[in-house]
Amino acid sequence: MAGKKVVDNVEKVVKAVEEIENGERDRDIVTLSTGVQLRVKPMPKHFVFQVTERYKKPKVPVYMTDKGREEENPSDPDYIEAMQMHLAEISNASTDVAILRGTEVVHIPDDVMGPDSEDFKMELEVLKFGMVDNARARYLAWVKAIAAPADADIENLFEEIGRLTGVTEADVAEAADRFQRLEGRESD
Repeated sequence: MAGKKVVDNVEKVVKAVEEIENGERDRDIVTLSTGVQLRVKPMPKHFVFQVTERYKKPKVPVYMTDKGREEENPSDPDYIEAMQMHLAEISNASTDVAILRGTEVVHIPDDVMGPDSEDFKMELEVLKFGMVDNARARYLAWVKAIAAPADADIENLFEEIGRLTGVTEADVAEAADRFQRLEGRESD
């Protein structure tokens, strides 16, 4: 009789753990505006840094003062435009890393073409996108163009990937503040 109780308890524990794990897995599924469901998963933070560090920050232009000294001019319109482009490139690269490393397909509705569909491949070819034969590049293009076309979709994915990765809004705010402080020091 005691053996049956132990078996019953083990079965209850196993069932409870499976239910909890399934509930956690369901919580990690994001349903996008198109009905596509992606599982979000944690990604290594350093991976984003390794990718974004490849984008070199523009140099602040220098000019000669009346006294013959060189001074930086962070207000130069070309520099401001270059910095905006630089920040956009870093943002896009971060988005791409998050999508590639932090998502996977769970469900694609019948009325939505998938990343491996011939129609999507032909669309990429017509639009002259490179790397149509590269499954990862095609997946990235598909998520951004088909699965998650709304800004809210991408924001939702980022929020959930950040939750799993351990990146909080405070982390993002701190990084932005640190960047602004560095910018301020460079212009002094």
